[in-house]
Amino acid sequence: MRVRTEEKRREIVQAAQALFEEHGFDRTSMSMISERLGGSKATLYGYFRSKEEILQAVLVYDVTEEAERLMNELLADETLRNGLIQLGVAFLTRRLSSTPVANIRMVATQPAGSTIGKDFYERVLRPAWQRLAARFEMMMDEGILKRADPWVAAMHWKGLNEWDLFERRLLGAIEGPPDNLLEISTLAADAFLDLYGIDGREAGRRPTPKGSLKKK
Repeated sequence: MRVRTEEKRREIVQAAQALFEEHGFDRTSMSMISERLGGSKATLYGYFRSKEEILQAVLVYDVTEEAERLMNELLADETLRNGLIQLGVAFLTRRLSSTPVANIRMVATQPAGSTIGKDFYERVLRPAWQRLAARFEMMMDEGILKRADPWVAAMHWKGLNEWDLFERRLLGAIEGPPDNLLEISTLAADAFLDLYGIDGREAGRRPTPKGSLKKK
């Protein structure tokens, strides 16, 4: 019996992700995935029992790994304000890129009665946001941020950065991240610190040029 490996599992997930983006979830078959891998369907079924199970793995890898990377963005800078700005840019760049958008579209088009969307939110997406909430709670404990509900603070940060960008991207109104992500993330960081910063905005704020808030 061949021993399953994490490397092989990841290879399957990456091949499936590419096919899902190329052909859509419904038009991708287990046979197509095994052909892309150059192996047998028996090997594929040794790792995943169904295409739906592969989709769930695609979602887990995508969100979990990105959550770890994004959290490092917040911790990398010496000042909270700059860390929030860099986190915002990294978050929006990833959020508006093709893979996350394709993943959300696949989940949203599952038939009624499917639990994939609910499982994705409860097991993957919400825990990813809870990591940010936990980090904000640590900052509240350290006296860096005002005491508040950490989950609400995380959702406020999310909304301040996202605007209507994800909806526009999901509906094809924009083709990718706009070119003013730094401006958007800076405004979001300053607004967040106005709400939750102990002394308001940390490290000051440069004035926003008139007309700079127009959609791009």
